[in-house]
Amino acid sequence: MPFTMRPLSLACLCAFALHAHAQQASPETNLATVVVTASGSEQDIKDALASISVITQQELRQRPAHELAQLLAGVEGVTLNRSANGTPTIQMRGFDQAYTLMLIDGKRVNSSTSMFRGGTAYDSGWVPLDDIERVEVVRGPMSSLYGADAIGGVVNIITKPIGKTWKGSITAETVLQQDRDLADSQKLGFSMNGPLISDTLGIKLYGNYDHRSDSKAQSTFNAGYPLFARTLNRHAGGQLAWRPDARQSLTLDADVSNKTQGMYTMERDAFALRHKGNWNALVTELTVSTDEIRNLKGMIDTQTNPNKSNTFGVNGKASFPVSWGNQFLTVGFDARKERLWDPANLKGLPGVPTTQSSPTTSVKQYAVFVEDEIRLTDRFAITLGNRFDHHENFGGHHSPRAYGVFHLNDAWTFKGGLSRAFRTPTLVQNSPNWGSVSCGSATTGCYIIGSRDLKPETAISKELGIQYTQGVHSASATVFDTKLKNMIDIESRTRDVTLAPGYDNFVGFLPDGRPIFSYQNINSARTRGLEGSWKWQALRDVEFKTTYTYLSAKNTSKAVHTLLVNRSRHNLNVDADWRVNAQWNLGATWRMQSEQPLNAANTVYKPGYGLVDLSATWQVSPRTTLRGGVLNVADRTFDRINASDYSEEGRRIYVSLNARF
Repeated sequence: MPFTMRPLSLACLCAFALHAHAQQASPETNLATVVVTASGSEQDIKDALASISVITQQELRQRPAHELAQLLAGVEGVTLNRSANGTPTIQMRGFDQAYTLMLIDGKRVNSSTSMFRGGTAYDSGWVPLDDIERVEVVRGPMSSLYGADAIGGVVNIITKPIGKTWKGSITAETVLQQDRDLADSQKLGFSMNGPLISDTLGIKLYGNYDHRSDSKAQSTFNAGYPLFARTLNRHAGGQLAWRPDARQSLTLDADVSNKTQGMYTMERDAFALRHKGNWNALVTELTVSTDEIRNLKGMIDTQTNPNKSNTFGVNGKASFPVSWGNQFLTVGFDARKERLWDPANLKGLPGVPTTQSSPTTSVKQYAVFVEDEIRLTDRFAITLGNRFDHHENFGGHHSPRAYGVFHLNDAWTFKGGLSRAFRTPTLVQNSPNWGSVSCGSATTGCYIIGSRDLKPETAISKELGIQYTQGVHSASATVFDTKLKNMIDIESRTRDVTLAPGYDNFVGFLPDGRPIFSYQNINSARTRGLEGSWKWQALRDVEFKTTYTYLSAKNTSKAVHTLLVNRSRHNLNVDADWRVNAQWNLGATWRMQSEQPLNAANTVYKPGYGLVDLSATWQVSPRTTLRGGVLNVADRTFDRINASDYSEEGRRIYVSLNARF
C-alpha cells in the first residue's frame, strides 16, 4: 500500500469505529464444537470419527497472523515451514502440504499444476482471514470421503455465513520491523453480509489488501536477492444466497485472488453453485464448481513462461438414517476434470522437433463413496467407509476406512481407526510432454520431464487416541503410524554428464548436451508419532493451552533409513491468556521446535529454537477492538543455510484495529 494511503485508511477506519461505538453488539453463534469435515454430516467434536481440531473465530481475531498457515502451526500434528519462494506452508504428521487436502467450504483447491515447485503453499491463503468463520483440521488420511491428496489430513476453511441481519467488520493491521533493513507490512480487509429480502435472499461481500516490500537486507544464501521477498495479496469476492422455502437453499460464490511472493504472481478465479436440501430425514447437497489458476511468471527466475490450469467439478451427497441397526448412511459421487495450458513447458523436448506437441493436457476422474456410521450403544459408534475412484490414467482405486469412538463416561473418550489412502501423480508429473529446466541453471543445468510410468502413492495409517474433559481440564493424546509407498521423486538428478547415465531415472541427453531425468516412484516413507494437547482453566480469567507433537519421519527406501528433511522431532506450543477485565486481555505464546535435517544425507542441520510472542487486546467499545504485541520478543534470528531452509524474522511490533457493525 502506498505510504500516503496508510494514514487515510486508518483515519477512515477510526471514523468508522467511532460510529460503530454507538451501535449495540449483536449476538454471535458459537459453532466451535460442531464439525462437518470428519463425516458426511454435522457432529459434535467429541463424537467426530477422526482426530480433529478447530481454529475458532475468536482465535482468528486474537492471534497475529497474515496467513492462515501461521495459525495452523498451533494445532497438534501440524508444523510450519516455508516453500522455496518464502510462502508459508504446513506439514501434517510429517507430510508436506502437497499431501494435505485443502478445502474451501468443502470445495477442493490445488495449485500444484500451475506452480509445480511448492504450488500447494498458496492454497492456505486464497481466503482472507476476515471472511473465515472457523477452520477444521482433520489429522490423518481421509481418502474414503475426499479421495486423492488427503494422506496427511484435511484442512477445511469454512467462510462466514450470511446472517438474518446486516453485520460486518473492517480490519487494519501493520507489522513494524525493529530491523529497519527489513520491510514493514500493512493489511486492510473487510467483510459484510446481510439480507436483501428477509428470510429469502441474502448477500455477502469481502475484500483484502496485504502488502510488504522487498527487504533491503540481502540473503546470504542467494546473493543479490532480498532476505525477505515482497508480498502482495489481494482478494475480492462474494456470495448470493437464496432460500425458496424452509427446506432448501441455493448459493452462488465468486472469488478473485491475486498473490505475489517475490517475483512470482499467482491469480485465481473461482465460482461455485451449491444446492442444499433438508427433506425431513434426508439431507442432500449438490455442488458445481470451477476455478482457474494463472501463473503469470512461470518457474524460472530469468524467464517469463506463463501458464494456467483449470478445474471443473461436480459432486453431491445424500445423508439419511437407517432404522435397522441404528445407522446413519452417507452416499455420494464426485466428478472432476483438470486441464493445463503451458506453451513453454508442454511443447516437448527443447531442440527436438519430433517431440513437439500440444500446449494443453488434461485428465478426468470419477468417484463414488459410501460411509456408514453404526451406533452400537449410546456410548460406542463405529464408521465403515469406502471410496472408489476411477482415474483416466490409473484406473480404479479403493480407499477403505474403519474408525471407532467409545465414550467410557462423560470424562473419558477413546478413538481409533485404520485407513488406506492414495495420491495420484499431478498432471505435470504424469505428462511425458511436460518438461522444465533444473539443476540450478536454465541453460547449463539438467532437464526434468513427466512420466506415464508413474504409479499412485499409497498409504496405510493407524491411530489410537484418548480424550479427557473434566472441570477446568481438557486433554488429548493420539499415537499414529503411517506407511507410504511409491513416493514420487525428482531429487535424483545432476548436471554432471558423466554421472547422469548411472541414475535410474536418466532418460537421455538434449541436443545441447544437458541430461534428462523423469519423475519416478522410488521412495517409501514412514511417519510415526504422538500428538497431545492440554487446556487448563487455571483461574476464572486465566487459561493455558498446550499442544505438542513428537514425530519420527524417515525415508525407508534404502537399507539405512534417513530422516526426512525439514522435520523436527519435537514441536511445542504454549499459549497463556489472561482476561484482566471486560476491556483488557493479555496473551503470550511460546513456540519451540527441535533441530531438523536440511539435506537427505542428514549431515546439515538447522538448530532448534524457541520464540516468544506477547499480545494485548483492548476492547475499546462493544464493536471496536485494538490489538498489539511484540513478536519474537528475544529477537532470535536465523539465516537460510540451503535451498531447503528459510530465514526467521526478528523482533517486530504488531498493531491491529478491528471495527464491527
